[in-house]
Amino acid sequence: MDTLFTSLSSVLVIVLMVAVGYLFGRKGWMKAEHKGLIIKLIINVGMPALCFNNVFSNFTRESIASMGYYLLLPLGSMLISIAFSILLCRLLKIEKRREGGFVVMCSLSNTIFVGLPMCKGLFGDEAVMYVMFFYIVNTTLFWTLGNYLLMRSGEGNGGHVELKKLLTPPLISIAVFIPLFLIGFEPPKLLLSLSSYLSGIVTPLALLYVGFLLCEGGIRNIRIDRGLSAVMVIRFLIAPAITLGLCALMGVGGIARETFVIESAMPVMTQAVVVAGNVGADEKHLAEGMSLTTLACFVVVPLLMFVISLL
Repeated sequence: MDTLFTSLSSVLVIVLMVAVGYLFGRKGWMKAEHKGLIIKLIINVGMPALCFNNVFSNFTRESIASMGYYLLLPLGSMLISIAFSILLCRLLKIEKRREGGFVVMCSLSNTIFVGLPMCKGLFGDEAVMYVMFFYIVNTTLFWTLGNYLLMRSGEGNGGHVELKKLLTPPLISIAVFIPLFLIGFEPPKLLLSLSSYLSGIVTPLALLYVGFLLCEGGIRNIRIDRGLSAVMVIRFLIAPAITLGLCALMGVGGIARETFVIESAMPVMTQAVVVAGNVGADEKHLAEGMSLTTLACFVVVPLLMFVISLL
């Protein structure tokens, strides 16, 4: 019960921060034209600073040596979810413009904007390393296979992979900072202090952004059909179960297991909505899925934490 109450308290803080973003949207203090700035601050400033601070403060040579091992687990979980959702897409006879979006909603999650604040709130800074491992796999699959599936679902698109999208500031930061750490580079205390301050903007800005997206999408406009019902089941039941099973199979426990399970049950990616709109897929359906799964995750996560505590 202590675990459940602790989880509820942590999630409540996150919900309240999302509610502030929602209120800002309702009051008109946050507008659509502000979204670009917020995303740039999070992705181009906050996340590289977080990577820098985490690598040089929390990483060890042992954790980096096991990086490949920890990348395999989320990769296996996502690929199984993708295969299962493609099969389910055929069984449910999802319409063409929604096929790619359905698979992406079922199998890939909002690792940063919701997942990172959630895991930091629940497990502390130690979880950041495992969030980054999950993020590497999630982002790579989205901008390759996920982007391809969305393009195939779009009107008049044959589908192609945008490899340049993989070169995001967080991934570039990891690729640069880990080798620097391994060769023994010791950053000045000034840089560590600066990165600590800048990385602090990620959680509040991400949650304010999510709250604004919920306001912008209009919670009352969500219409739950059989496709979204299936997304909810896979997103919050099957995907975490697959991850738990792989953790047991690979002998992964502790905060690594808990972080991977929570990340696998995060909402639909915000980037998926944007890409769907650009390629002519059903962006409205993805926006509804993002809003619905974002609201639901705040109820599901404490229950997941309780289940994990019993295992």
